Amino acid sequence: MRLFLATTQRLHFMRHLTIKLPTAAPRAPWIAIAVSAALALAYALTLQTHIAGSFNEQLSAATRLKNEYIKDVSEIQVALNVWGTIHHTGYPLFTVLGNLFTFPLRLLGVEPAAAASLYALAWGVVALIAFARLVHRLTGRVALAALSTGALALTRSTWVHHVVAEVYSMSLAIAMLCLAIALWPGPWRGAWGVRRRVLAMALLGGIGVAHHRALLFIALGLLAAIWLHRHDEPVHWPRTLLTAAGLFLLGFIPYIYMPLRAWQGSEWVYGEPGTLRGLWIEFSGSEADRLIALPPDAAGWLDNARRVVTILSRELTPPGLIAALVGTALVLARGPHRAAARLMALAALGPLLFAVAFHTAVLPEAILMPVVAALVFETALALDRLIARRQPIRPLALAGLAVWMIALGVVHGPTVRELVREPTGLRTIERLARIPTGERIVVFYPWGPRNAAASYARLVTGERRDLQIVDHKADLARLLDEGATLLTEPETFYTFPPPWNSAYGPASSWWTDRLGSLALRATIPGYVTVARAPERDAPAGIEIAAGIAWRDAWLACDKRTIALHVVWQAHEPPTAALSVFVHLMGNASPVPLAQADQSAPVFGLYPFTRWAPGEVVRDVYLLPRLPEAETVRFGLYEQSAAGEFVNYPAATLPVSACQAPSMD
Repeated sequence: MRLFLATTQRLHFMRHLTIKLPTAAPRAPWIAIAVSAALALAYALTLQTHIAGSFNEQLSAATRLKNEYIKDVSEIQVALNVWGTIHHTGYPLFTVLGNLFTFPLRLLGVEPAAAASLYALAWGVVALIAFARLVHRLTGRVALAALSTGALALTRSTWVHHVVAEVYSMSLAIAMLCLAIALWPGPWRGAWGVRRRVLAMALLGGIGVAHHRALLFIALGLLAAIWLHRHDEPVHWPRTLLTAAGLFLLGFIPYIYMPLRAWQGSEWVYGEPGTLRGLWIEFSGSEADRLIALPPDAAGWLDNARRVVTILSRELTPPGLIAALVGTALVLARGPHRAAARLMALAALGPLLFAVAFHTAVLPEAILMPVVAALVFETALALDRLIARRQPIRPLALAGLAVWMIALGVVHGPTVRELVREPTGLRTIERLARIPTGERIVVFYPWGPRNAAASYARLVTGERRDLQIVDHKADLARLLDEGATLLTEPETFYTFPPPWNSAYGPASSWWTDRLGSLALRATIPGYVTVARAPERDAPAGIEIAAGIAWRDAWLACDKRTIALHVVWQAHEPPTAALSVFVHLMGNASPVPLAQADQSAPVFGLYPFTRWAPGEVVRDVYLLPRLPEAETVRFGLYEQSAAGEFVNYPAATLPVSACQAPSMD
């Protein structure tokens, strides 16, 4: 009998010992380490370390989509390094914390743009840790939590917004923290009871909604969690809700930063937050009201729904989306994780419906980030249920998740890399280097990436502190009256077309409304000089055709480029819309080595037919410096009514000596 009792006690002890053994397999920590290392490598290779660019909006639809990801990044890069302010709705807490984050990194020699990207990445790490901890807490499986987090991290929008200076990594971090509080397993009583969780979600939710209003859409899942656990412990609800409302409103206190910086005269302030009306415009985001409109009919709703499905398919890959939807349906139907899955689905429902209803109001890819996170989350819970029911499929399930993660990295990696390396911001700064010092020069850019890139060189790095950078709100007429030289890039005329030219958009009175009249010339490579009146002089030079002559021409050469400077003049009213050819020639072939042809002078913007008699226009054409180049040949041509090209006498300048031209 004693032997039987002793044996029974041993078996009883062994049974409890078996139950208490860790559920994670011995290899699970190594899987987590491998995933962490892979994500660290992927993010390190794609972290944006220089001023952001912006894809030309005149290009393909796919390129315009990519442009949406980075069009505001350079603005934020500047604001996070000079205590500036950002476009609506302001994001003041993000900006304040960002400047506190970048300052010590800059002292350590980190590039300011890279410091801003690292700040966004820090919020991304918070989001991913919160997601991983929640999955691990619910499933007890380290490998499953690591691989699902890796898959989320390599979805396109999550990846992009974690490696560039954008506000959405903070949005995702706050959303995941709120959801972790709401979905954390166990009874809502004790140290983290109903009251404490409600107050924590209210505080975080207020910070989140103040940061980005779209975070309000996950509230349905949070409120459902509170309702589900409302009886877990006694709570004095009137006092709790009043306290929660106060904590929620605390999140809006950082908005005082915006008028404060305006009153202090910060050089990087968006809008007019120093006035009550301007602050309300920024706070409410009313500038974007024109984008907020419901679809007009059923076809519009269906089209928006199709676009949302396309985005989710692109984020997760088509097979990944199908698997995620199947997993979601499975885990919502039954199983131990049904309650958490339903709450997460409710939290994702708000952003999903908003993206369908107001598809163009905000970047839909960013709005749908919580939806993508929810789909990955539901997939992880579904796999946990399958593994619990059939333990032998665990390796297969984890392998499938690993393949999905790798596929996301392969599919999205080139796009993310292309975005962070887009060079237009750097090219803007390179152009600034061509502007001479020693005179008052004002460079005009409409508010946007090029303005931000130029301001980065002026305000952040200080390399062009001597220049004055203005946007489209500046009093350009006053600047010209004060004797400033006003420069802008040719791309500005895509946004504000000259009144005589509809080639880049509808004819506009924007320039004439501000200047009265408009005359253009080019003296610095890459820039248009804007004037209110043309330069005139008595006729001189060699007439070529249709009343047009050239008075002078010369080459300015450096190691990389050859700049052809030409001084044109209209001896009489031009009678033909002539074009300009500029060819870099070598002795070995009559075929040009390079060309800088233009449909009209001044980057094609100032046709001869607009010139007044006696008008002098200075122009510049840029060519590459090639070792086999011998001469630069330039002149005028036109296309006859029959379609034939008619060339007029050309001039030739030798590259080697940059001597005076000789006529053919």
